[in-house]
Amino acid sequence: MPSISEPAARTSAARRTRPPIVPFALWDGGMSAFSSVILTFVFAAYVASAVASEGAVGDEAIKAAQDHGSRVLTTWQAIGAVAIALLAPLLGNLADRGGARNALLRITTLATVVTIALMPLVALDSDYLVLGAALIALAVVFSELAGVFVNSVLPEISTPANRGRISGTAWAVGYWGSIVCLAMVLVLFVMPGTGLLGITAQSGWNFRAIPLFVALWILVGTLPLMLKAPKHAATAPGERWNPWQGYAHIVRRVIRAFREEPLMLQYLVASAIYRDGLGAVFSIAGVLAANAYGFSTVQIIIFGIAANLIAGVGVFLGGKVDDRFGPRLVIIIGCAGIIVLGLVVLLLASALVFWIAGLAICLFVGPVQSASRNLLTRLSQPGRETENFGLYATTGRALGFLGTAAFAATVAISGDTRTGILGIVLVIAVGLIAFLPIRLGAAGRASNGDAGRPSSS
Repeated sequence: MPSISEPAARTSAARRTRPPIVPFALWDGGMSAFSSVILTFVFAAYVASAVASEGAVGDEAIKAAQDHGSRVLTTWQAIGAVAIALLAPLLGNLADRGGARNALLRITTLATVVTIALMPLVALDSDYLVLGAALIALAVVFSELAGVFVNSVLPEISTPANRGRISGTAWAVGYWGSIVCLAMVLVLFVMPGTGLLGITAQSGWNFRAIPLFVALWILVGTLPLMLKAPKHAATAPGERWNPWQGYAHIVRRVIRAFREEPLMLQYLVASAIYRDGLGAVFSIAGVLAANAYGFSTVQIIIFGIAANLIAGVGVFLGGKVDDRFGPRLVIIIGCAGIIVLGLVVLLLASALVFWIAGLAICLFVGPVQSASRNLLTRLSQPGRETENFGLYATTGRALGFLGTAAFAATVAISGDTRTGILGIVLVIAVGLIAFLPIRLGAAGRASNGDAGRPSSS
């Protein structure tokens, strides 16, 4: 009987040791609903526009109320950004040194779900503006912190040879999840009329019900990884830990990195610059479409769905290129492509050019983001991945004003919304220029199966 039982045992063991790649990708597909539905297209707009202006009479009063709503919303998100900058490296340090990564992943993911599930409390009344803005900002904090712990799972479920493909596939699932969830929200709750579910618009309930759907979507998508995340060994087991010791360790860690890991620090700064430009590409796309090219709401939604679809295809293909040629080449080509296409949009004032070049830009954004995540895992010393992703989030937040500030500054100088593209192009160009001289060595090239850490060359 051993000839029968041994293969069965090997198969069972293989199932138990199979890395949770699908749950990792599904997490992105679930959590992406927050950024697409709550933060970008639907609920934040409901808060900053409908809630803020409820009760205002006359065009001027409505516009003033909506401007106030936008300021309140962005102010709370700025407060959230500070919280992320303070908490991300600290919790990353706790996750690595105390081995609490998986527990923190579950806590922050579930906290995101609970916060979103509380958003129906935001009634269609201007008195609820601050509550709505605060809940959105709090959900941003929890989701960003959860992302720190999820990113650190990547090196544990992949090898240097397939890490780019796995990272790219997860990003693609995130984009495609956004498309499906957004389409379902529009059909079920918003269009036509109040949606197929027939939820009344009284007191804004057709919009207030959306977060419950999104919270359920996120929970279903993220649950597999919360249950199957690989064990994360503590680097300092049994050592007592408190926040002050954590921050002291981080300061010592950064000082030591100046001597031992200068490449990683250079990369964190350079990537923070161009990543902020990439984020601005999506955050201002709707503003450009509406204010510079006169797109209707329906056209903006169609453009957004097409943009996410193309970005998903791009990041999936970019992951394959990453595995074959390395993340450095993907980042350089992606940033250069966005710069060139951005200048085309700037120089040729045509809605057709915006459609073609704008969607082409989306083809490059995802691969750069995915390759950047992969490259940090290659530059990180074993056991420090979560801590480094905390620093990754912190540097990104510390320089997170660059893209939008450059966009606003160029528009203010020229008086033309379309010229704001130049500000974003300049930010990405500065980030690329800072990235090019970094001597990444083996970390930036295609893996040959070794650890993929930077060489001294």
